[in-house]
Amino acid sequence: MPVSPTTILRVIKRIEIQPKAQTSGIIGVDDWAFKKGKTYGTVIVDLERKEVIDLLPDRESGTLAEWLRKHPEITTVSRDRYGPYALGVKTGAPHASQVADRFHLLMNLGEATKRIFQSKGKELREVFTLYNDPKRGTSSRVEIEQPAPSRLETAEPNISTANIGVARQHKFDKVKELHSTGITLRQIARITKLARGTVRKYVLMEQLGKRQSRSSTNLEAFINFLLQEENRGKTYRELHKSIVQMGFNGKYTQFCCKMNEVYSMQPFIRTKPEAPIVVKTWSPTRLSLMLYMEPEDLQGNEDRDFLKLLFEMLPQIKRLEQLVKGFKQLFATKEDGLLKNWIDEAVKSECGLKNFAKNILKDYEAVNNAVVTTISNGQVEGQVNRIKNIKRKMYGRAGFQLLRKMVLAKSA
Repeated sequence: MPVSPTTILRVIKRIEIQPKAQTSGIIGVDDWAFKKGKTYGTVIVDLERKEVIDLLPDRESGTLAEWLRKHPEITTVSRDRYGPYALGVKTGAPHASQVADRFHLLMNLGEATKRIFQSKGKELREVFTLYNDPKRGTSSRVEIEQPAPSRLETAEPNISTANIGVARQHKFDKVKELHSTGITLRQIARITKLARGTVRKYVLMEQLGKRQSRSSTNLEAFINFLLQEENRGKTYRELHKSIVQMGFNGKYTQFCCKMNEVYSMQPFIRTKPEAPIVVKTWSPTRLSLMLYMEPEDLQGNEDRDFLKLLFEMLPQIKRLEQLVKGFKQLFATKEDGLLKNWIDEAVKSECGLKNFAKNILKDYEAVNNAVVTTISNGQVEGQVNRIKNIKRKMYGRAGFQLLRKMVLAKSA
């Protein structure tokens, strides 16, 4: 018998799917995106039974607190470091112990170390220059004696090569304008349709900077070569093939995107430039990751040699590495009291982790529980991925009630 899609939906909506009244007492809480960057819900997972207990329509502290009041048997809550969750647990289940998610703690530390490297651009350039010095034999050269310029040398010096789009600049200006009137970040996010994290970042910035590319290349070393008059009329494919043979490390698509920008801003030149130098550099993201790694896990001798030079020139980065690895080691030792010692050392140090350590201190009990217990929020992340798959099966068009029924169907 043929059945229409509307009938199927009507039948599903009539089905009453109620989560189990009693839980094991140990739950995990995390958010999931109903509309990424805009609206979020909360998933609650029984960590002992490994099943979803309930889905909440938002991630407000009051909603979570109300749910917890109906479940007085809850004794332990594993959560990420989202502030309203901590407040919700404290309000709705003050007797329950909170456990911060280890993955998010390490991710927060990685973001902190990345910001430290981003703030040391001048110092890192000096280290890169020394590392690629021809006397050290670490640079790949093509008949050259001096480094390539750090930015494009245009006929008009005032022309910037930063890829600041008109629409992005307009959003930035709008955020600044709204913030100056006293509107909250959440209201600004709703008005501009930006994520709150983006709004917060724009508010803290003095001016809109160049968007960092996802994958850096060494194309700037070859710009003068590519703009030679003799290369006029050649296809991008031919030019890409030429510079790959000279040491270019980027893909063809990356090359095309960048060259469209270059050709629109800079004319061809007739004077023969110096041959390019291909220097080895490391991004802040890569450097922050390398601090977590043991020497034997680094990719080849280049990483090890560079870190050795970096530690010699910037002793505070060596101290940063010690603190990063020390924080990671806390979760393996499971000893009470070590976290407090680590925080004291980080606050006293001059390596840039002082704010991170102070933020940990504000949530000390939950973070310390993450250190001394084995409770993990990992399976909650797995359930979030399951919710994503269910959303995709319904082409992202399901409302909250239908989505909740589909998620709870297996767990009920």
